[in-house]
Amino acid sequence: MENKRGVVTGAASGLGREIAKLFAAEGGKVVVADVNADGAQAVAAEITEAGGTAVAQPCDVTVEDEIIAALERSESKWGGLDFLCNNAGVQLEKPLDETTNKEYDWIFDVNVRGVFWGCKHAVLKMRESGGGVIVNTASALSLISDPFLPVYTASKHAVLGLTRSVGVAYAADGIRCNCVCPGDMQTPMIERYWEATGDVEKAKAEMAAMYPAKQIGQPVEVARAVLFLASEEASYMNGSFMQVDGGLLSKVY
Repeated sequence: MENKRGVVTGAASGLGREIAKLFAAEGGKVVVADVNADGAQAVAAEITEAGGTAVAQPCDVTVEDEIIAALERSESKWGGLDFLCNNAGVQLEKPLDETTNKEYDWIFDVNVRGVFWGCKHAVLKMRESGGGVIVNTASALSLISDPFLPVYTASKHAVLGLTRSVGVAYAADGIRCNCVCPGDMQTPMIERYWEATGDVEKAKAEMAAMYPAKQIGQPVEVARAVLFLASEEASYMNGSFMQVDGGLLSKVY
């Protein structure tokens, strides 16, 4: 990623934080974008203190102008946009028949519309400059379903479909678009779920038991896959996805 310039959304914590840190460690110049402005600033400072290059950018992905501003920050700060990682996402664990229209809109506004706007405006800029790379954070639930996460599942299926379409549509412009499909990772989102059950250790053990290796993945393991997809080492991967799920989708029981 030496001297590559770009944006990671949802970069104040979890997967996004590790992606931003790894991109910077590999020589990238990173706009750390997040609705949590203080968190984004903290991650950018952490990267800078470690010798990397990063700036923080407040960004609510449900606001189109804020996504555009994040992309333009890369251009104004470093002279271009080489990569975008659409990572920001939210989750709702609720049965379909109990989910409100407002909750549905919230999930799709963040998980789908935000990725759509990110891809759209990145493509417009990358096409003018000769190409670039987009990596979207999808999910293992882009490929299977979870009865307790129906709307989240639908949103992540949409991210995979959008990824494939963008990759195919703009390949001739030198733009690649792929996604990662992580399983459960030890992020603040998952930790909040464990805490909500009232028994963190039991919830964690039950989740780990679903995986062949009997352990929960770490955010840096997803970051490494994103780094590969964003690099020239993945130059012939386009409109595709990479599972980072510890073998979850390869088993039946």
